[in-house]
Amino acid sequence: MHLHTILAFAFLFWRADQASLRPLVSADDVAVTLGVALGLPVIIWAAAAWMARRTVRAMDRTEGDPERAQQIHHWAVFVLRLVVVAGFGGAVFLTRWADWFDWGATHWSLQIVGDLIVLLPYFAAVTALWVGSYPLEARLRRMVRRDAGEGRSTPWSLGAYLDFNLRHQVFIVAAPMSLILFASNVVKANAGWLKARTGVFWAPDVALGLVAGVVFLIAPVMLRRIWRTHSLEPGPMRDRLEAICRRIGLRVRDILVWKSDGMVVNAAVMGIVPQMRYVMLSDGLLATMRPQQVEAVFGHEAGHVIHRHIQHFLLFAYVGWVLAAGAMELMLKMSASGGGNGYAIQGVGLGVIIVLWGLGFGWVSRRFERQADVYGASCVQPDGDECLLPCSVHLGLGEVLDEKDRVCATGAAVFGGALDRVAVLNGIPHEERSWRHSSIASRIRFLNAQAGDPNLAKRFARLVRRVKRGLLASAIVLSLAASYYWVYAEPALARGGR
Repeated sequence: MHLHTILAFAFLFWRADQASLRPLVSADDVAVTLGVALGLPVIIWAAAAWMARRTVRAMDRTEGDPERAQQIHHWAVFVLRLVVVAGFGGAVFLTRWADWFDWGATHWSLQIVGDLIVLLPYFAAVTALWVGSYPLEARLRRMVRRDAGEGRSTPWSLGAYLDFNLRHQVFIVAAPMSLILFASNVVKANAGWLKARTGVFWAPDVALGLVAGVVFLIAPVMLRRIWRTHSLEPGPMRDRLEAICRRIGLRVRDILVWKSDGMVVNAAVMGIVPQMRYVMLSDGLLATMRPQQVEAVFGHEAGHVIHRHIQHFLLFAYVGWVLAAGAMELMLKMSASGGGNGYAIQGVGLGVIIVLWGLGFGWVSRRFERQADVYGASCVQPDGDECLLPCSVHLGLGEVLDEKDRVCATGAAVFGGALDRVAVLNGIPHEERSWRHSSIASRIRFLNAQAGDPNLAKRFARLVRRVKRGLLASAIVLSLAASYYWVYAEPALARGGR
């Protein structure tokens, strides 16, 4: 849901940058505009509720098949999320919904209020999706907890379920994006002054980029409050995790417990700089896993930091933004008047973003997740004489070969067991993959294969290094090209967008 929320905010940025864009729905068609904007949540709720009832009835007829029901449920939710984004995009670009709350010309300091009102149909539709699917979600969680024999069998109430999802799926993105959107309104209102004082027409873009960078750096401090967390209490578990931090050189501001009423078994890391970096372990994970499994999951999150995955994700986002802007600029230049059709130009930019993020980002993310899996396994790797399995790292009686890029079989088994518990207790089908993650089963198979074949492990490590170098090289080349273009030729996008 995080990417969908980013897209919803991006629609407002794109709409504001295309002043010449003319919606298809006339300004006089108030009923149509309201129908598109306010009808979206109703449609989503009805579709989600119908899907939930159908799945529950199917489970009753077959005496329950949780994994199959989970697959159907997750696929239906995925489709409905796309409908939410597409429907909100239609309200923004095809109707006058956004124009009704465009106060920037006279009250730019209050424009953020208008922007949030424009976003209300998106927030309402997301909430309606969760309300409609809640009965099925509650039943599935009850079944998987009962079958696992751990944790409470009573699921969240509807209120607690909505509170958790809104905090972790929407507000975590909406809070920093709202700050950036407010800054964008301020910069846009004072763009002329900035250009006059600096003498460069792209000064507003630089100012907004700097604000966005600052927001990203301080966001973890804000988000830890949104996620309802508290510091992990002193004790054996914290001592073990802090020992791992010292051993691998990981610096964090704090290790947090992520409160979910025991219903979520997961972990997360956020923050680039150590002074604002947190590792979060859910209360459900701490309550249902053995200490060594908790260490393995913690090691996975540490792997994202050690291997600088967040920084490379930012590089990917930057490359994607430059390529999308370049494609839109090319379309403008190719048109005789330098104007072109606003919908076609926006469509090209959006198409580039969808292809790059839908295909490229998912592929890169899955490789990074597997690299973090390898690191998590290494964090619970025993000494050579304690390794219990045939292993390409420990070949016998404490003999340890060069461990670079190798995977210990015992460490892989421990981490694989933790992954299995995550799947079972979160109700994730073992063979179900997502946009950013390979399936749990394939990740376990991958780790076992790496442990049994050091050459395979080395090839994978080499692949990931090439991906990172490619992202860095692309960012450098595109930055040089874009800088040259912006300095020596005022872009058509800058002339038409502001």
